[in-house]
Amino acid sequence: MNAKAQESKLHLDIRQRQENLGALVGRLQSGAPMIKGSIYIRERLCGKPQCRCVQGHRHRDRVLAVRRGGRVVIRKLDTTADAATGEAVLAWRLFRRYRIELARSCRGLIAAVDRLGLLRQAKTGGSI
Repeated sequence: MNAKAQESKLHLDIRQRQENLGALVGRLQSGAPMIKGSIYIRERLCGKPQCRCVQGHRHRDRVLAVRRGGRVVIRKLDTTADAATGEAVLAWRLFRRYRIELARSCRGLIAAVDRLGLLRQAKTGGSI
């Protein structure tokens, strides 16, 4: 492949990476509320001697676990807050994923720009 074709391919690659960066930044700026935590089902025994949990039918709660001051705090979720809390936890995970993609994309863009610079330097012979 000649230098002109390589340069054209690099320009296209850089343009595509710029568009990808714009889309990622748009996703990161969504403004959705986020919670850094996990939602799961907790099973427990209440300790009452006549309760059904003694026979193996444990009490089940949907809970949110978050770190506060180095400790894990667990909150029982009620049905009204459950959907909104789940969306906020998912928003945090998506935010982290998009941030990782953004970092990778930036590194790729810088590498493409560096290749373009080397190609242009080779065209001029590296001297003035």
